Amino acid sequence: MKTIIKTAAILSLAFLFLGCGSTRVVFVDTDADLVRLGPGVSGRVYTLINGEWILSKNKVDLPEGWYAGGIPKED
Repeated sequence: MKTIIKTAAILSLAFLFLGCGSTRVVFVDTDADLVRLGPGVSGRVYTLINGEWILSKNKVDLPEGWYAGGIPKED
């Protein structure tokens, strides 16, 4: 019985540590003008067609190293 409890405790801790180490959250400074994209970035994007912004139907893979940012704020 003691072996079963010990094994269950070890497995529980292993799953806990694997779950905590598998993702990473980084908060981007929204006041920054630009950010540089890292690996594995994908999502729906807007494209300007005939003066109108159209949202893509599918996700698009964005190349690592591209820059993204908002419109500069007027002071």
